[in-house]
Amino acid sequence: MFFGAEMNQIIRNEKLSDEEFFKIRNEEVLSQWETGKALSDLDECIAAAKELSQGKNYADKLRQAKQDGRHIMIPQFGRALTEYTIEGLEYVEAETALVPDGAWSIFPDSYTRKNDYQKAATGIERSREEGMSMLNGWPVVNFGVEEARRIRKASRLPLHLVIADEDGRLAAETILAAGWTGSSVRSLQGVLAHSKQNPLTEQIRIDQYVARLAAIYTEKGVPQCSWNPSNLTGYDSAGFRSFVCVSESLLAAEQGVKFQFIEHGLNMNLVQDIAMIRVTEKLAYEYCARFGYTDVEFITGAFPFLGAWPPGEDAANAMIAWNAMIPIMGGFPGLILKCQDEAFATPTKEGMARSVRLARHMLTLMGTQRLPANEKLAQEEAMIELEVRTLMEKCLEIGDGDMVIGLCAGVEAGWIDTMVTPWKYNPGKVLVVRDAENAVRYLDSGDIPLPKEVKEYHREKIAEREKRDRRQADFDMVVEDIQFASILPQANRQ
Repeated sequence: MFFGAEMNQIIRNEKLSDEEFFKIRNEEVLSQWETGKALSDLDECIAAAKELSQGKNYADKLRQAKQDGRHIMIPQFGRALTEYTIEGLEYVEAETALVPDGAWSIFPDSYTRKNDYQKAATGIERSREEGMSMLNGWPVVNFGVEEARRIRKASRLPLHLVIADEDGRLAAETILAAGWTGSSVRSLQGVLAHSKQNPLTEQIRIDQYVARLAAIYTEKGVPQCSWNPSNLTGYDSAGFRSFVCVSESLLAAEQGVKFQFIEHGLNMNLVQDIAMIRVTEKLAYEYCARFGYTDVEFITGAFPFLGAWPPGEDAANAMIAWNAMIPIMGGFPGLILKCQDEAFATPTKEGMARSVRLARHMLTLMGTQRLPANEKLAQEEAMIELEVRTLMEKCLEIGDGDMVIGLCAGVEAGWIDTMVTPWKYNPGKVLVVRDAENAVRYLDSGDIPLPKEVKEYHREKIAEREKRDRRQADFDMVVEDIQFASILPQANRQ
């Protein structure tokens, strides 16, 4: 199979041997920054993680919530200095009902995400000089495992690190050795959302290591709940989002990952989003079982809308409430939270506490209400499932049963495609708009091999919008819809 010069190498969906894993670890990963030296003895790292994570394990908490039909609130936070990050976590935990029904997602700064640890170091020094956070997250690699353990000890809840962008291997090594029990497994998600240059083959190679690392910790008695996200760019069809998670479930399972948190970015249509997450969970189990991964458990959750947020406090609170209501109505255990600060900056501890209180009250008000089975939901599930199955089967056919080869071939051929991504390998032929009910539909599906039924379904839904608005769906509508949640009617701006 030839992927072209840009793809630069062939890689397969094969479990890393111990020899391969430790060769990469010693030659590529731990040497990335000086803090990697403290991680050289993996057995010592695992022993420390086992002790530090007692009673604060992500896999255990989410699995129990799934079993009990409960929800776990997951706020996000990160500051330039360890003490600032600890201050924020302790504040939210003390001021809200986050304990015990909560967990944390900690984000690193942008320099760390791009592996520019020298600039992150400069940001740390400036933060100390200015007495305020001068980075938009916590620089995990610069601070290293001992500082990560300080954060672990300070919080009463499980911790996850958002391992985003190209190479999160040293970050993953650091937080797992500190007793954090949530990292990420992603490849197509990673390049589409955050990368410009990285070929998919290289991203998959990197993420195979991260997945294998999580599996080793699990095998040694420290269960890891690896996040399998499909947030992408924030403007993607439900079927494509689902396909990304299902395909990547196979990649993680091959490396030995036993617990996966399927984390979907929401498009904010109640029926479509619930259908998307249900279909993803169903097909992830089905395709993993098909390839012999019968002991993988999936827990579902939702990430708030990733498009532009409104600057007004009232509008932002409406968004937070609606993005919490969808996973509640769907019965999905994980409720990841944004806060109103994010229209302008990274979350503050006060803003995050307000979001936790809002979500807690939503849970109180809604009780055990769930969206009942209905014809619209069944039809949406059927269309999404048909789209995902078509793409999965095409990848497996092209790859002769190897999902990695099929994914890479699909990117090169142009039938794996979405919109508004910085990644240079994405064809960019796809356009999506919202229908009359604000569900996301294909205006142009590019070269994606959508079944005729799916294309007609999307076209019919767009036609309802065209009839209502008395205009034809076009590129101007695509642009307008990108801003639909952030641009308020004139009367509301006063």
